[in-house]
Amino acid sequence: MIEAHHVSKTYAIVDKEAGLIGSIKSFFHPKKRYIPAVKDISLTVQKGEIIGYIGSNGSGKSTTIKMLTGVLYPDEGQVFINGLAPAKNRTAVNRQIGVLFGQKSHLRWDIPVIESFFLHAKIYDVPDSLYQERLKRLTELLELGTILHQPVRNLSLGQRVKCEFAAIFLHQPAVVFLDEPTIGLDAGVKELIRDFIRTMNEEYQTTFLITSHDMQDIESLCERIVIIDKGQKVYDGSLEHLRTNFSKVKTIAFTTHAAIEAPLQAPHLEWEQIDSHHFEIHYQTEHHSNAHIIQLAFAQYPIEDVTMKEVTIEQIVKRIYEEGLYD
Repeated sequence: MIEAHHVSKTYAIVDKEAGLIGSIKSFFHPKKRYIPAVKDISLTVQKGEIIGYIGSNGSGKSTTIKMLTGVLYPDEGQVFINGLAPAKNRTAVNRQIGVLFGQKSHLRWDIPVIESFFLHAKIYDVPDSLYQERLKRLTELLELGTILHQPVRNLSLGQRVKCEFAAIFLHQPAVVFLDEPTIGLDAGVKELIRDFIRTMNEEYQTTFLITSHDMQDIESLCERIVIIDKGQKVYDGSLEHLRTNFSKVKTIAFTTHAAIEAPLQAPHLEWEQIDSHHFEIHYQTEHHSNAHIIQLAFAQYPIEDVTMKEVTIEQIVKRIYEEGLYD
């Protein structure tokens, strides 16, 4: 459903001196600086996949999505959505995709939500009977019944985001691009949105490409993730493979009967005291096993409880960026 072959994009930035003279100089003799935003990225996404596309700010995520959706054209390489090139088949591609970019709205601010939905359906030539059928289904899934006739300006952020999701699904897109879909939402609305994405994927085999700084979105929805750093793809694979290959440091938390008097000292581990009765040991898996760490702790402290702490994907991704642990 999504293909990108050796795609690159470079931005030209004009460096201008301050003041009027600087403006005049830059007008007649502009000094350009070229910044590569995306460098030789290839990507293939099959029908029905939910892909997490993650990276730090400025890594090239948004530029990639804009090229995949036809907003920008790549300087090099080719992009296809369901076999169609956005540059040559813009209208046909737009009918097959849905896009939700952060705070950019599909809804008209001053009119009731239902009227924005009707306008959206007309733009995409959705037949009236099909529109009513889809509207009913989306209203149920996203719990919109009480807000359909309210102006968008009167909605809370969570209500508005739910309506944005309904709008982009009225024409039932085959491919959906979501850029920070749950940013700023409370836990209840986030889970509702995640359930909705799962339902659309299961019932209609909708393909999703999701960028998010909320790693719970990625972990709960995506079996496969793509990591981009400084415009280059540095990882493309399963979450499980990422944990196995990049999670070299684990943590065990301990609770003691009596107050802790001295830290545990041993090579290749880090001892962290939380309070007088709680501490954690961070250790490298190539040097220690779980059993060995627990044995060391029981030998020195009156242990009451032991908790294995699973490393999060967010911690792994942060370590990849900081230490350059590319696959």
